[in-house]
Amino acid sequence: MTSRTQRLSLVLVALLALSGCADPGGPDGVDALGATPGGAIELAVSETCVEGSDPECILVNDQYVLRPTAFERASVEDAVVAEAGGQRAVDVTFTDDGAVVLSALTAKAAAAGASARLVIKIGGEIRSAPFVAEALTGNQALIALSPDDNAQETVDLINGD
Repeated sequence: MTSRTQRLSLVLVALLALSGCADPGGPDGVDALGATPGGAIELAVSETCVEGSDPECILVNDQYVLRPTAFERASVEDAVVAEAGGQRAVDVTFTDDGAVVLSALTAKAAAAGASARLVIKIGGEIRSAPFVAEALTGNQALIALSPDDNAQETVDLINGD
């Protein structure tokens, strides 16, 4: 499990690094029935901690972070398996609201300093806690996957399938 978590850490860091400006999707990311299409990635800002210093200090990708008490949902309009330069990837398009959440939380993490981490949860499981150097904008991101990761499983988790 640790090696999978490490790979996903790199994947999610790639999500943050490759996030950029893109044409926004629907007007508010809500379909005609009032439901948000697609799925979500849950995000929170936390701090690093020392192993054993707090019952909520958990190991994520070879570093310890405080387990967030609450996550914010970054709604995803669509996530699909993609290929980028011969590498398997997941192309994620956030809803307008999801892009706002991503931007706000990356700005908060960047402003909080070197001990802050953006904690990322997919499919109910904390997957990564990368350092964020600057706020991200845009509503589309490409998540590069390692050869051992299953792109369809990642898409299914993001989409809630």
